[in-house]
Amino acid sequence: MPFVIQSSVAKNVILGVWRIDESVIQLKSILNPGMEDSRYFETLKSDLRRKQWLSYRIAINHLTFPEKGELIYDEFGKPQFKDQPWQLSVSHSGNYAAVIIGKEKRVGIDIEILKPRVERIANRFLSEEELSSVGNENRLEKLYVYWGAKESLYKLYGKPEIDFRSNIIVEPFIYLCTGIGQCRAILKTGEMCREFCIYYRTISDYLLVYTLER
Repeated sequence: MPFVIQSSVAKNVILGVWRIDESVIQLKSILNPGMEDSRYFETLKSDLRRKQWLSYRIAINHLTFPEKGELIYDEFGKPQFKDQPWQLSVSHSGNYAAVIIGKEKRVGIDIEILKPRVERIANRFLSEEELSSVGNENRLEKLYVYWGAKESLYKLYGKPEIDFRSNIIVEPFIYLCTGIGQCRAILKTGEMCREFCIYYRTISDYLLVYTLER
């Protein structure tokens, strides 16, 4: 499983992105899941979904070695470490998967394959002001930055009562043609109103977006 990215993006925050090349059998032999994980694994119907699930679990083990931590899921379905206070966020799309771990900070991550169909649902996650600010230049990439920013903040917050159009506002930004850049977003809920830095970069025909607490 070759890591495309494996780096520390801030103090005590590590990120890993990799391309999934192995078969289900190869991945399962690497992870060697326990009984409870095996039961969940059997509920996954497609080989792609099984590879994605196995891959991010293996990646977490690599990134935290030698302090491997057992994973559990909270009441909202968010994965977390059972015996460690670390924060975790995972994402997968096609043949890529991504993991970010914050040992002191909350984190969120999203990776998506770039497809024009995002245009059809843009008004479901963007406010009218955000839609008008996207523009036509690098439109596809910008739409995915907007989506990834909101998805990663949704994961960081960890609770379901978030409306992407009204609770997460991405400020206008210029998409950098290098495919690596950042923008800012505001998360507004009944509990908080905070600004976050959003980081993005293209990997082949995918877009990775992540964020973390300051």
